Amino acid sequence: MSILSYNETDLKETFKNKGYKAFSLNQIFEWIFKKGVKSFDEMTNLSKDLRNFLKKNYSLFSLKLKKTEESKDQETKKYLFELADGYFIEAVLILSDKRKTICVSSQVGCPVKCTFCASGKKGFFRNLLAFEIIEQILQVANDINEKPTHIVFMGMGEPLLNLEELIKAIKIISNEKYLKISQRKITVSTAGILENIEKLREKDLKVNLALSLHAPTDEIRKKIMPYTKKYKLSDLISSLNDYAFNTKRDISFEYILIEDINDSIECAKKLYLLLKDIQCSINLIPYNEIEGLNFKRPNHKKTFEFKSFLLSKKMNVSQRYTKGNDILASCGQLAIKQR
Repeated sequence: MSILSYNETDLKETFKNKGYKAFSLNQIFEWIFKKGVKSFDEMTNLSKDLRNFLKKNYSLFSLKLKKTEESKDQETKKYLFELADGYFIEAVLILSDKRKTICVSSQVGCPVKCTFCASGKKGFFRNLLAFEIIEQILQVANDINEKPTHIVFMGMGEPLLNLEELIKAIKIISNEKYLKISQRKITVSTAGILENIEKLREKDLKVNLALSLHAPTDEIRKKIMPYTKKYKLSDLISSLNDYAFNTKRDISFEYILIEDINDSIECAKKLYLLLKDIQCSINLIPYNEIEGLNFKRPNHKKTFEFKSFLLSKKMNVSQRYTKGNDILASCGQLAIKQR
């Protein structure tokens, strides 16, 4: 098992029983989280006896990197990892100006099964453990020999349906002792699991929250996101308002534009009415087409008109330009692979 899968208290007890100094564990974590080593042998300030003990009893990582794909513009790189139980997950590195963002998965597959998304097409298999989330970040960082600047939980799965492990991972990511990435540079994307938004708010974290909205009305939303039909948009907006007030973090709304589904000016008007009283940003994402799914990206004219209407109402709107589409690494394209 990966040494990262063990509780630090248990590791300290094991080290004590074996006669190793407690500070050795801090040295090990520094090598893993700060120096990006790929084997125990590289931990040169540890005794040879301790390194042999580590090699005999632990692995450094449990995830096996099976494949990487890089986009033509060299701004996106996708990583395919095999988990210890034979399942596969994907993570994505996105380069933009000075940002190095890692998009991580939180589940194997996805139980939400949005009709337009590839991640839930083959079902849901299990939650990822916190150390499996962290390993995605460490292995990508090791590949580029740099620490990421931002982390987004926008890969495979619904993070808020894996709340306990998500919170553990966030605390490790932001802890000075480990990755030391500010919680303000961590974004959690959710389809809107109302009860867990409220639980997350109570945890006194400062992470950004992004709602996968994708529709301006409950009627349209339940057609393309059937899992969310039990959550009314009015209740979600109220809960997100509370989250923003308590955390002092703005809310962002992800809105995938799908031809003839949610891309009309009438939808833009309803979206404005829904969000006009909440301090937020709207991220428009022209749909990334997926083989086997009968959805299309709207043309440039419709996208421009939709965006222009919202801008005319002084809404904070941006448009996400497609990155990684040529390697199926864009929004909604990460897919479960079978054993």
